[in-house]
Amino acid sequence: MSGSGRSTAQVIDVHHHFEPTGKNVDGTSWAIESAIEQMDRNAVRAAIGYSGPVFDRDARTGRTQARTMNEWSTAICAAHPGRFGLFASLPMNDVAGSLSEIAYAFDVLNADGIGLAPHYDGVYLGEARFRPIFEELHRRNAVVYVHPSGGSSCPAARPAAQDELISAPWIDFPTDTARTILSLWATGVTRELPGIRFLFCHGGGVMPILLGRIAGFSEWATVGPERLEALFPGGVYAEFAKLYFECAQAYAPETFAMLRTLLPATHLLYGSDFSYFKIAHSVKQFASLALPDDERRMIAGENAATLLPRWKR
Repeated sequence: MSGSGRSTAQVIDVHHHFEPTGKNVDGTSWAIESAIEQMDRNAVRAAIGYSGPVFDRDARTGRTQARTMNEWSTAICAAHPGRFGLFASLPMNDVAGSLSEIAYAFDVLNADGIGLAPHYDGVYLGEARFRPIFEELHRRNAVVYVHPSGGSSCPAARPAAQDELISAPWIDFPTDTARTILSLWATGVTRELPGIRFLFCHGGGVMPILLGRIAGFSEWATVGPERLEALFPGGVYAEFAKLYFECAQAYAPETFAMLRTLLPATHLLYGSDFSYFKIAHSVKQFASLALPDDERRMIAGENAATLLPRWKR
């Protein structure tokens, strides 16, 4: 099948990296043709691409970077109709610039959603400075895809003798995902702005195993049941179940079993983490899971098509 045609497969990959630098994480060359080849080989119908976060503190350069990345990504989507969508990047350190880019991304570029990092210079997403951005995303009923990037904001907590092997994706990424979820809960963003559909990477990082610990803080004198009730009126498990999660690096049977216990099947989505991993890696892991056929179809693509309606058939 031609890579530029529409695949008959139903799998939709919601964790797919576009690489504006033209380089993969290991320094090898990145090309969209490689992505299409791997998608076709593994029966992946479509992928929602993300070019990464914009961390620049300067308003002008941050706005320019976000616009350039988003237009470049949109050109890829246009060149391969039916194969790629877009989570657009924002210059989050510039609130006015982010609001402008939201309008451009949705109204001009027809983006599927917005892609964010868990924190910007150590400021997690629940912080007050970002509130106007999330209010606008709530107004637009936007999907917000959160992918960790740039390592931990707490470098002192990392091993003193860290070498190139023990890099941020090992521990910092899943921990930063949990930190930003908690910040969104603690400041009321997920409760007060329910129009936003948050989609977190890697099965939510370490957050699933922390839910019982958080729930147990109702018995801790410095927190107490009243404060926990204010944060989680329906309980922390119910708050967690409102969120969406893609499962790249979370297909291990014990991890996936925990996610299925904590979440409705409608809130789990397939992701590959291409080009950090070959698409076959996640396809093989997902295929090895014992799942009812209806749930497998939902996670493979039906849930993504419900969350991102233009991908419905």
